[in-house]
Amino acid sequence: MPANLRATVGAIGWVAFVATRDAGVEGWGPALVAFAALVLVPLVLELLVEADETGFPAWGLQLARASQLPASLLLGAACWLPAGVPAAILALPWVALAGLLAVVGILRLRRERFRRSFEGMCADVALVFFALGAFGTGVDRAGVMPKKFDAATVASMAVHFHYAGLLLPLFAGLVQRELFVWRLAARGAVGVVLGVPALAFGVTATRLGWGTSLESAAGCGLALAGMVVGILQVRIALDGRGELLTRTLLLVSGASLFVGLAFGAAYALRGSIGLGLATPQMHLIHGMLIAFGFGLGGVLGWRRMAARMQG
Repeated sequence: MPANLRATVGAIGWVAFVATRDAGVEGWGPALVAFAALVLVPLVLELLVEADETGFPAWGLQLARASQLPASLLLGAACWLPAGVPAAILALPWVALAGLLAVVGILRLRRERFRRSFEGMCADVALVFFALGAFGTGVDRAGVMPKKFDAATVASMAVHFHYAGLLLPLFAGLVQRELFVWRLAARGAVGVVLGVPALAFGVTATRLGWGTSLESAAGCGLALAGMVVGILQVRIALDGRGELLTRTLLLVSGASLFVGLAFGAAYALRGSIGLGLATPQMHLIHGMLIAFGFGLGGVLGWRRMAARMQG
């Protein structure tokens, strides 16, 4: 089944999910994970295909593309149900699919090592981060929280690795490919790759009672690196190359990333600047900008860019 058709079926399923699951503002975490799984991932997988690739990476990616739709539909059902054993079982195929993709990324890195393009390295790391997000979703759906972690934190980190983990490094690598003569593009991508796990470590440190300094520093660092990527993506959109629709999608994606991460930085500094934005409100505003503006706009825009390059 073509990726566009799988994404369309997934979009219909996601609309049904939202229409039938009245969870309020606090329920947007599972909804955003379901949107990534049902709509974005089938499109992202097409960006990961490498011509003339052989061996397990090629086979594994082909299997992932074939199993994505049923696995994502089962995950949508898992996110619709309350946390527990049935939801955890339904989430297992998604965890397995993400684990398969992580193996693909690791094998690609091991095969080529430093001969691998910067863009390819970013994509490989994104697949590993994505697997962490899927595992976090499985834990969230099981409802078995690690010690000192609450359900909201686990759900938030699952969303984090589905978007900042998968999409942000991938797009940062694509931006660097287009602006390879700009050192800032490479530095932004490196900042993103380091910042994603650093934020997860900072959140963990906060929950373990080590204070909020690490979380604030990591959150601001990732936000700044991501905002650089957003600005440079807008720069690509405004340079006049490509079709108007492609450039518009990249513009919306880059601008949404910048604004969304500005909210993220403000939230990371909430203890220092006294930001009066509650966690559910923050997740709603930040999440919608990242999912629909940055995520969907970026995936569609970069796919059109890839089609133009291949044509």
